Amino acid sequence: MRMVPRHVRLVTVVIAAAGAVACSDSPTAPGHGSPISADLTSGGAHRNVIIMKDGATTMAALTAQVQSLGGQIVRTQPDISVVTVSGLSDAAAAVIANRSDVDGVQQDSAIAMLPPREQMIGQPITAQTDQSGAFFFPAFQWNMRQIKADKAWLVTSQGKGALVCVLDTGIDPHHIDLQGKIDLGISTSFVATEPDIIDHNFHGTFVSTLISSNGLGIASVAPDAELCMIKVLNANGQGNFSDLIAGIMYAAHQKADVINMSLGAYITIQTKADVQLVVALQRAINFAIHHGVVPVAAAGNNAVNLATDDPRNISIPAQLLGVIDVGATAPVNQMNFDQIASYSNVGFPGVLVFAPGGDLVAGGVVPDLILSACAGSAVPSCAGENSYVFGAGTSFASPHVAGEAAVIGSDFKHDPKVDKIEACITLTSDHPTGRFIDPLYGFGRIDVLNAAICMKH
Repeated sequence: MRMVPRHVRLVTVVIAAAGAVACSDSPTAPGHGSPISADLTSGGAHRNVIIMKDGATTMAALTAQVQSLGGQIVRTQPDISVVTVSGLSDAAAAVIANRSDVDGVQQDSAIAMLPPREQMIGQPITAQTDQSGAFFFPAFQWNMRQIKADKAWLVTSQGKGALVCVLDTGIDPHHIDLQGKIDLGISTSFVATEPDIIDHNFHGTFVSTLISSNGLGIASVAPDAELCMIKVLNANGQGNFSDLIAGIMYAAHQKADVINMSLGAYITIQTKADVQLVVALQRAINFAIHHGVVPVAAAGNNAVNLATDDPRNISIPAQLLGVIDVGATAPVNQMNFDQIASYSNVGFPGVLVFAPGGDLVAGGVVPDLILSACAGSAVPSCAGENSYVFGAGTSFASPHVAGEAAVIGSDFKHDPKVDKIEACITLTSDHPTGRFIDPLYGFGRIDVLNAAICMKH
């Protein structure tokens, strides 16, 4: 299996109250737009994911054999017939793979699902907490206005009662726009080397604040929704498939209403083992949907048309069945706000909907980017828990849709069916090209106000 890291075009600038400082764009990945050579099994601790036949009832016998062969059980997920183990030799793994109740055994090692953290420049700001509205909303948050999130605040419950679990790099719970927003009792980490939920990267904090914030520095899509952080990526943006699967399953067991996955990889299916690992991930998504969870994911930043690309290539988890995958839009010099961002993957049915993700291209300006919270726990220049940063990527489009799903679902907790929420998101989107389903835009750019009204009919 080959993969391309989810190249988040993070253009990071810490802004000051007097205005934005200059910034430079992030580097482009080699082979931008097509798979690059990267061994899925390189690096990381030696672990294996055992994919049993769907519905297998012999997990106890399997785990006993694993232990007899010198392996250790990392975790079992009987609901989807998946077992993660460590310490198996190649010969022992082959013995397990030959069991009649096993579909396959795949080595599970760290994959880059985010780019390396960019260097932050500029100075922190002090949020004006005595303002009646979010300090930066009027000047910089074109994204909230473009999707009519601000108008939806007046006619919805603003996500109250909804739980959105963010699968990411962690979170900075001390940031002024996140204090009190996070259920710390259920937030957890599946990253063995980082057992806390603290964000040592920045990415999870940025993403989370777009979903729900205190409205001090910036506004959010679902201001009254509750957040939980499920850390599945380390400080370098790397994560294991087994940890991602575990995070999805955990969110479902915690009765999350929505999960946001601003992560992933663009991979080429090369072997049967590759297929089996994708199947295991699909089983986790199916389990979550069955338990009422709306899964949302970033479509990817490879500038690829997923509808016409080689069918052996797939953006995961975005293109898994049942996932609402989100492409990115952005203006250029604060004009043409529904233009597809230069880096975004496109193509229906590869990409379902679009949302603001920001961009900075020739002729553009810093406010064309997305503004969100900066993690003081990760970035020295953001110390003080009151700093904000600009960025761009489908990673930052996805939380707009996750917030929208929370807004819709919170108003209708008596009937929060996943398919109805997805229908409201897709069928109420705006159509930049005038086509109801466009070969590039899919169902179009989301409209939170129309989606919220949708469930009332």
